[in-house]
Amino acid sequence: VIDRVIEQMSDWSATAISEYSHKDLPWEVTDEGKEISYELAFYRELPYSVRVYDENED
Repeated sequence: VIDRVIEQMSDWSATAISEYSHKDLPWEVTDEGKEISYELAFYRELPYSVRVYDENED
């Protein structure tokens, strides 16, 4: 995953990375200055989530 992210963003500016990350759900739903909950990672959607969940999992 890390290598994929490095490849994807290696030519992005700091501003571009910041703008991209601030559109991700965990950032958007967390109040400014508050810690972003790890649990929010499980509610991310493409293009931010890299895991494909099987909706039939129990």
